[in-house]
Amino acid sequence: MTLQYQAVGWNPQKKRYDRALLLGVLGYLALFVGVGAVLHPAATAETHIIRGFGTASFLLLHVILVIGPLCRLDRRFLPLLYNRRHLGVCMFALALIHGGLSTLQFHGFGDVNPFVSIFTANPRYDSLTHFPFQPLGFVALGILFLMAATSHDFWLTNLTAPVWKALHMLVYVAYALLVMHVTLGALQSETSPVLPALVGLGMVSVLGLHLASAAKEKAGDRRADREASDWVDVCAVDDIPEARAHTVTLAGDRVAVFRYDGKLSAVSAACQHQNGPLGEGRVIDGTITCPWHGYQYRPDCGRSPEPFTEKIPTFAVQVRDGRVLVDPRPLPAGTAVEPASIDGPGDSPDDGDFYVGYLPEAPAALGARTRRVTLGLMVVTWALGLTIVSVLRPVPLANFEFGVVRSFTGRISEQPVPTLEVDRPGTTAGPPSRFLLVSGFKWGAGAEIAGLDGRRVTLQGSLVYRDDRTMIELAPGGLRLLEDQASPADQHRPPVILGEHTLRGEIVDSKCFLGVMNPGNLKVHRACAARCISGGIPPVLAVRNESGVASYLVLVGADGRMVNDEILAMIAEPLEISGTVERHDDLLILRAEPDTYRRLPDGQSQTNP
Repeated sequence: MTLQYQAVGWNPQKKRYDRALLLGVLGYLALFVGVGAVLHPAATAETHIIRGFGTASFLLLHVILVIGPLCRLDRRFLPLLYNRRHLGVCMFALALIHGGLSTLQFHGFGDVNPFVSIFTANPRYDSLTHFPFQPLGFVALGILFLMAATSHDFWLTNLTAPVWKALHMLVYVAYALLVMHVTLGALQSETSPVLPALVGLGMVSVLGLHLASAAKEKAGDRRADREASDWVDVCAVDDIPEARAHTVTLAGDRVAVFRYDGKLSAVSAACQHQNGPLGEGRVIDGTITCPWHGYQYRPDCGRSPEPFTEKIPTFAVQVRDGRVLVDPRPLPAGTAVEPASIDGPGDSPDDGDFYVGYLPEAPAALGARTRRVTLGLMVVTWALGLTIVSVLRPVPLANFEFGVVRSFTGRISEQPVPTLEVDRPGTTAGPPSRFLLVSGFKWGAGAEIAGLDGRRVTLQGSLVYRDDRTMIELAPGGLRLLEDQASPADQHRPPVILGEHTLRGEIVDSKCFLGVMNPGNLKVHRACAARCISGGIPPVLAVRNESGVASYLVLVGADGRMVNDEILAMIAEPLEISGTVERHDDLLILRAEPDTYRRLPDGQSQTNP
């Protein structure tokens, strides 16, 4: 206990604890990102990093939640509890990086404020399958922020212990939200049964340990509780070790009877700091010391040593024929009570299983056990990370030549979507290739090429390509007109009408899907696709036939207009679209009215014959 607030008081034990935590986190991230890059080389670096920080924070939250019940089941885990708030702050920092990068990646650089986009990019609040998972993570992160920001004892004192405790119990709300965030997000985009099994195992572990610790506490309460208004026989004097306590439940309150220096005193068994188990504490230098964080109280009055002001209720105690009797009616907190005298001190307690984190060193046996447990948790967490990254869905090959600027010469076409018509190498006749054109970030190229339809230009940009579809992200200021023609629009070849077709697939934004953010599809990418498409990037229907061969059709209205704003509510969902398919050189266009798009029932195949 200290009188003045300090940022952090690192003693040798705390330094070892934090070094182990730092090693564990950095080792996990290095393994997850490194192995992920080897197993999934087509995925972008941002994807690996976001996944690494997200899984690290989620696993660390499980570790935090099981420490408490483990300590209730076996007090030898208490050294892990003493610095649990360090774990919490670290877990929040990992979650904040995950959430910040995700918000920047999926919601930033578009036409809507990123924080507004989190709640509006996916409007399917009416569907469990398509329910937006990112708002759940955002709310959970807000709860974790409040807990991390109030982790210092300054807030514990000024908020008062009951308010502070209630606030930090919200961790279970955050955990439930994060389980839903993972289940409705990442798990819906993955195919391996290992991932939902691991999430289920984590939930069972957290719930099972809490139920086991509660059952242990309840069993003890049931054996000791008595409905009485007079003195209650709680135990024999010899049942209480020297400097330790016997805990009993009387009329619903836990009471700790301490033996020290030939005397007995009874006090409330709940520490005023965080409701720590004083009955598992020890009398050190004449004061009861809580095993959780070292708060101290005088056994004969329940008051903390001056200048501290914490105090706990006391109980009258007496000895008859070698038996300890306690009056179950609590006295006001801080009331002095004459201790009961006994014949000398009892047997010395075992020094190997009591430790308070402010002490410079833990007992040798307990320190060795703590190191083994810490190493075990570290290895298990690393193994889980490797398991997760190894069973993730394979990422198809797609490319974005980020930072590589090339020059291109061709003819601009504004309709039906912005493209650059480029003659194929080695040919003088036949249809050219059409490269889709987009601007930087989440913006289409319509404004940059406006009025240049049919004009020959030289432009600079970076290539984005996947399978047989290619796109150019325009470099700022790199577009130059080569010639002026009287009727430039007449230079375009007429489209080839391929007839009416009914196709099944998923709407994606062409820029991310072709390689800028790989993988750029499914529900986890829905928010980003909404921002890209609402910013003018051409929407594409990605379809596959029974052999797995993919085709990508740019979506426009039946009259050829852009339908970007009309399809935002249907992105990343299985759809069936009937319309006219056209071939503009090597670019496929699907003309259909968005109000005719049909959502497919969950589980129905999207494969096209």
